[in-house]
Amino acid sequence: AVLAAASRARLVSAFGDREWYERFLEARHGGDDEDPVPQHTLRWIQDWLHDEKIAADGIDPDLIRRALVVPFEGTGMLTPGAADALRWCDARGLRIILVSNTLWRGDEDALEDWRRLGLGDVIDGAVTSHSVGWRKPHPAMFQRALKLAGCTPAEALMVGDRLRADIWGAQQLGLRAVWRIPKSGIPQAKIEVEPDAVVDELTELPATIAGWLS
Repeated sequence: AVLAAASRARLVSAFGDREWYERFLEARHGGDDEDPVPQHTLRWIQDWLHDEKIAADGIDPDLIRRALVVPFEGTGMLTPGAADALRWCDARGLRIILVSNTLWRGDEDALEDWRRLGLGDVIDGAVTSHSVGWRKPHPAMFQRALKLAGCTPAEALMVGDRLRADIWGAQQLGLRAVWRIPKSGIPQAKIEVEPDAVVDELTELPATIAGWLS
């Protein structure tokens, strides 16, 4: 509800009040969070407007997308231990790449979130499904991350809370994967996968992976 209200407010600020905002925000755009499907955000916007017979008065679909990038600090919070874990990794020379399934955010939008959180200095890159055009666990997401990090799969590790999208997806390319047990109760896709390590909180991450860095 908070995100929907913030999204609507940003649309009103950008384009004025229009009757279709609620329907647009309630619509299902794209696939499930763990479907390795193509993501064409701008096409989704265009198709929805066309199907609903809405004249957007020449508004560029990307302007709608950008208006819906609600700043992270207004709708969520960092996972406990995340900031310290990131700084620990950075201090040991690890290149840190964010790999996220997103609806509206592109790579630069994701990086800007972390700059506002005061962690831009430790993040070396971002890979979002909007910018790549595929959703995790599609290999294109992890291949892009490896390219940005300048490393091979054997030299990399993935940390995530989705068994299929994060753990299985990374392991298919040969990365080691650490599963952080989610606290939100979001249903997990049923899949047989064995994480290389499991942590309950990100405060446990440094001790968990320290032996992998030697």
